[in-house]
Amino acid sequence: MDEPRRATPSDRHPVAIAVAVFYVLLFAALVWPVYPRFATIEPRVLAMPFSLFYVVVGLLFSFFVLFGYYLWERKRETADDDPNGTDG
Repeated sequence: MDEPRRATPSDRHPVAIAVAVFYVLLFAALVWPVYPRFATIEPRVLAMPFSLFYVVVGLLFSFFVLFGYYLWERKRETADDDPNGTDG
């Protein structure tokens, strides 16, 4: 049984680094000292307090970035497996 391919430090792609940086910045945006600047009840957005809306938007960004990275990685692995780029 083949073992999964693991990325070595020299094999890391700039997209993977950008995703990691995004998650570090997202974490920083959801903790002190950044989050308290947005921790207000008013204004209400989509019937949610602004602080809750801020967290939901961060969660949605997180989902879409991770899903996009998954699709990109899957496409890259498929291209690595088949040098002709054909399915089958």
